[in-house]
Amino acid sequence: MRVETHVTSLVHQLSRAGMRPDERLVRHILEGGDGARAALLALATDIPALHEDLPACLGPLHALRLLGELADVTIIEPLLTCLPVPVIDPETDIPAHLYASEVLQIIGRVGAPAVAALWTLGDNETKADQARGAAINALVYVATYTPDVRDAVLAEARDRLTRTDLSSIVISGTVTLLAELGDALSYKAVMTAYRDGRADQRRMSAAVARQQLLGGGIPSRNCVNHTLWERYDAHGPALKDDDA
Repeated sequence: MRVETHVTSLVHQLSRAGMRPDERLVRHILEGGDGARAALLALATDIPALHEDLPACLGPLHALRLLGELADVTIIEPLLTCLPVPVIDPETDIPAHLYASEVLQIIGRVGAPAVAALWTLGDNETKADQARGAAINALVYVATYTPDVRDAVLAEARDRLTRTDLSSIVISGTVTLLAELGDALSYKAVMTAYRDGRADQRRMSAAVARQQLLGGGIPSRNCVNHTLWERYDAHGPALKDDDA
């Protein structure tokens, strides 16, 4: 209990850490293992805090990124349940914007153990549509982070397009998954899903799906491979003056 209390106290410091947490603080948190993961998840799912004043608004983002270093199946459902993350203005609501942009990347870093969990959540009709669609979309990042599972993910997705018992949210999520992975072999089946009205154009238009399927997908999905400090270097956050 004393160790858990200590690591929880360390995690709370992330809400006072500013733009980039101290490397020594991060090291001590990550040394906490499972206890640290639980404390980080509690902060990372405090979505209202993303709209507090600096530096508190950065606490959930720091916690989310650290979860990427302690990735485990147990983080998947709590993070997806938080979606959608409200972003008032991408230009000024930076913590929420970064969080919304990276949450599926962090889930992707769970790797192979995430595959079954994400398909199961996507199929769960008791969950919100946003969480179900995001679960299927997160498989893009899993397949990018762990290439060994890519073929299995694509095979399952292709199979789903042939089924008539799946809801629009599942079919639309599967279409997005195949398109973002650039699976040209699925082109005909995806276009058929659009023509049959099983894929929702509001989620991804047929034109965009066509472009991605035949154009190799979305290279930016490779951001899932960023380590913690690469993530700060590549994505910030940074003060406006820091960009000058």
